[in-house]
Amino acid sequence: MKKMRSVFGGALCALLLLALLLFSAEVSGAAAGAALIWWTRVLPTLLPYLIVAALLLQSGALLRVPKKLLPLAVFLCGALCGYPVGARLARTLYDAHALSREDAARVAMRCNLPNPIFLLSVVSLGFFGDARCAAPLLIGVYGIALLFALPLYRMSIRTVSLIDAPDAGGLSEAIAGGVRTVGVIGGCIVFASVLGALLQAVFSIRHPAVLAFLLGCFEMTAGVRAAAALPASLPFRLALAAAFVQFGGLSVLLQTVSQFPVGLLRCAGSKLLYAVLSAVLTYFLTPLFVPYTPVPTFAATQQMRQNAVSLLSVTLAATVGLLFVFLFTVRFRPKNGK
Repeated sequence: MKKMRSVFGGALCALLLLALLLFSAEVSGAAAGAALIWWTRVLPTLLPYLIVAALLLQSGALLRVPKKLLPLAVFLCGALCGYPVGARLARTLYDAHALSREDAARVAMRCNLPNPIFLLSVVSLGFFGDARCAAPLLIGVYGIALLFALPLYRMSIRTVSLIDAPDAGGLSEAIAGGVRTVGVIGGCIVFASVLGALLQAVFSIRHPAVLAFLLGCFEMTAGVRAAAALPASLPFRLALAAAFVQFGGLSVLLQTVSQFPVGLLRCAGSKLLYAVLSAVLTYFLTPLFVPYTPVPTFAATQQMRQNAVSLLSVTLAATVGLLFVFLFTVRFRPKNGK
């Protein structure tokens, strides 16, 4: 089994290297665009929160929260600080022996959430150009996440002694930790964006909706930007953006497992469920906060054909993207206990 996995991994890496050489122009453009998004959007939005989260972890304050309030505290920290702080909190609680490995894995998946400032400034104002779009996005994303986080109150939380608490490293160490984390985020964004660009080049994908689905499967920010530019109704575009933000794409999955070794395949499955439910909730909430002009009920025959072709294309793109993520997670799934 190990030999087969080794052969499969080697073949996958060889194909990836060949694709990088054959489509060097597309790869360079995707990497440059991803780096620009990270520098102009992600870094200024997340770095202050990552530094505060690092200070919180160094101080050991999280380990002093009463047991009954710990799940709520972890959820709020993960939601306010953004990806991948929730997974980092899970790692801290596990290393301090406050949570078992299974409970820490649940925390890493259910409390690892996007930053609300990102949803407001980058997504709502930057991509959609309307601050009112933040309300359905926030409710759709955090409402579903909170619903799945409620069972965390049944976790078995152990008392942590002073010896188990992490040593305070000061502000300089917190800044360094925040910079390291945001650097990992940037690397994941670039890597996932390059993979999406390779699939786009190999299959010659040009349809905007198909391209948006493909990008969202790999990198959240690029997928949301593509979804906002689609020639579709606002509820559909916001629902698609909510799904991408909740799922996170391969980029966020890699960020999650870089902080806590939860299985990539397991994490992808749970986040995909959250993404579908967030999309549905956001779709029906959007008209309540942002009035829009509904799409006509009846369309011409040609338009109906175009819609059918678009639906099939979107389904194909989503299937290809998710299949690639599945193969990637199977290859790099961490072993138990490591």
